[in-house]
Amino acid sequence: MIYFLVHCKQIYDKFVKDEITVYAAQASFFIVLSSVPFIILLLTVLQFVPAVQQSDFLYLLSRLLPIEVQPLVYTIVDEIYSKSSAALLSVSSITTLWSASRGMLGIEKGLNRIAGSPRRRGYVISRIINSGYTIVFMAVCILSLILLVFGTVIQNLIFKILPFLQGLSPYLISLRSMLALVILVAFFMGLYTFLPYERQRLRCQLPGAVFSTLCWILFSYASSLYFKYFSSFSTMYGSLASLAVLMLWLYFCICILFLGAEINCHLTALGRYRFCRRP
Repeated sequence: MIYFLVHCKQIYDKFVKDEITVYAAQASFFIVLSSVPFIILLLTVLQFVPAVQQSDFLYLLSRLLPIEVQPLVYTIVDEIYSKSSAALLSVSSITTLWSASRGMLGIEKGLNRIAGSPRRRGYVISRIINSGYTIVFMAVCILSLILLVFGTVIQNLIFKILPFLQGLSPYLISLRSMLALVILVAFFMGLYTFLPYERQRLRCQLPGAVFSTLCWILFSYASSLYFKYFSSFSTMYGSLASLAVLMLWLYFCICILFLGAEINCHLTALGRYRFCRRP
């Protein structure tokens, strides 16, 4: 237990030394700035996916966002979904990639600070790479929505092929939730591996990716309960309460993302001569 606490203290000290909260604040600001054009782009693209409806997207948001934020986001989604068009798609594509790449750029800087990687890319190259990760993130959202629609069908198909598993179904997490978790873990592993200037070893990013995924889910659930029963944000901020909650929620989620990277960095240093040596 003492050994575990010592390592936790070392990870926390490096987290503070790297000034990760500054990078988290920068990334949070630009991600919020790009959230509306991103939703415009995502909803417009989703109209070309017949299996996914607006209700499916709203269901996914209800699982991810705190309760205080949901009315604001639902209003934006309804407005966008009724007015999206091909022209809106082209404009929102450019705006989203430019704005969201700034958020990814903040995450990239934080990951480089954690990994101690020297700067090697030019500004244009960094923007292109970060825009690519924005597209990947949108693909993750679409794939998650498809899993929400077809997850039950896939699960029933497995039970039909392997009927002896039906007795375990009440005690198992639904297949679609498991697949969504796997996709999120894989996305985090990709961020930790390829976004820093110095490429990291893929399998060494698994602990931090699992940590970030579980903490994101737990934190989102806990924050929803807190804002529902204990928060006074509506009194303090009035009509801006939803925006304030969204900023705080996103800020802490990105801090969790960076903390996962710190865990990977610490474990890599411990196992450098065994299996986590840098390529």
